[in-house]
Amino acid sequence: MPPPQQTGLPGADLVAAGLADLGRGATTIPALLVSIGAPRLSALGVPVPAPLPHAERELYRALQCEDADAAHARYNALIRRLVSFERALACVPLADAGRIRRFMDALGRAAREDGRVYFTGGATAVLSGWRDSTIDVDLKLVPEQDDLLRAIPALKESLQLNVELASPADFIPVLSGWEARSPFVAQAGRLAFHHFDLYGQALAKVERGHTQDVADVREMLQRGLIDAARAREYFRRIEPELYRYPAIDPPAFQRAV
Repeated sequence: MPPPQQTGLPGADLVAAGLADLGRGATTIPALLVSIGAPRLSALGVPVPAPLPHAERELYRALQCEDADAAHARYNALIRRLVSFERALACVPLADAGRIRRFMDALGRAAREDGRVYFTGGATAVLSGWRDSTIDVDLKLVPEQDDLLRAIPALKESLQLNVELASPADFIPVLSGWEARSPFVAQAGRLAFHHFDLYGQALAKVERGHTQDVADVREMLQRGLIDAARAREYFRRIEPELYRYPAIDPPAFQRAV
């Protein structure tokens, strides 16, 4: 499961904030809301780390402290946003390995020139075997062929698949030569499919720090796909370039690594 804010579902930003707050041990309004939804969220594939006790009561109390007159209305509005996210998530078709491979075959047929497709995130986890499914198939096209960009919306519709153009390079610096470090998956038509540089993937997940991201990095380490010492060295080499990514908090990223 990708981080909730990447799903595009209603309330995803609030759920993502709550998960992040729980992950760092903060008792906030989003953290309390996510704690209320923990059983349902977990059943839908969104693990909730250490839900806060008595969350319903504590959420209402926190809202009263901010604005007693509006507490009831705000409480109901927050619960509606949580329920909207849960209902929407329950209706999202998940992409298993079979569906991803059908997408690969179809995209390969659409290619009119040689190119590479680099998977990242949930697609890498599913095709590598430690997750059964994912909501989003994140990928990077090299080069960005117009034929493929035009084909993707139709394939999303026909395969009921959510495809996003995204890679670790959108969020953190990646070392040059990442293409050569990207493991080969399969050839489909004129397209070669690869997993984006696994060290780049792992460090992007560490920087984001959501529960699923941390679990993915642990799986990559346990399966020998990455090495902890090499990952720390990778971080050391990209650290001078972090200023190019204003959303990154370098000290926090360093601690997480």
